[in-house]
Amino acid sequence: MYTLGIRVSAKRRYRPTTDSSQTRAPAANLLQRAFDIQHPDKVWLSDFTELPCRNGKAYAVAIMDLCSRRILGVTVSHSMQTKTLLHALAQACRLRRHLPSEPVIFHSDRGSQFNADIFKTELAKRNIVQSIDATGVGNCSDNAPMESVWSRMKAELHDHKLFDDLRQAGSVVYRWVHLFYNHQRLHSGINYMTPTEFEHQLLTQSNERLD
Repeated sequence: MYTLGIRVSAKRRYRPTTDSSQTRAPAANLLQRAFDIQHPDKVWLSDFTELPCRNGKAYAVAIMDLCSRRILGVTVSHSMQTKTLLHALAQACRLRRHLPSEPVIFHSDRGSQFNADIFKTELAKRNIVQSIDATGVGNCSDNAPMESVWSRMKAELHDHKLFDDLRQAGSVVYRWVHLFYNHQRLHSGINYMTPTEFEHQLLTQSNERLD
């Protein structure tokens, strides 16, 4: 954290960014708060968050592997449109070149971006089955691990409570995710390892069982 210029600060109050008032009936909640996942690429979580800028708002959307807590894709944009979400999904799928034969569960809240036909089509093409939080807006318990990532990021980016513009917001978020969170930040939920270390350990154990 020190090398990235990140300092710890108090957590900010959760503020929902999702408006589900105009969405169609969502997919079923397949996750049901079962957060203890033993293997990568069984469940992916996703969520948007707001990033205040001096010249307007920006938004970040990320996709996380629930087993390892690794962020597989993150996109920062001026909009919360579905194309922003699709960009993050493309990143995640490029990282995970070979998904398992069993469908990956993709869990999110009831935001219109996740309920868009074009997004549902992309999930189906990639053998990913959708799961949507059945609770109301402002209740983040069904997507708590993903919400926790945003909470930690905003608390630790002490010097960036207000970004100058979209470029700065994107640069800071990408660095926090890809240089710090995935590779340096220890996580209590994965035996105080980093997400990439935890995935490497799981892969090593899997290979040893095959030998």
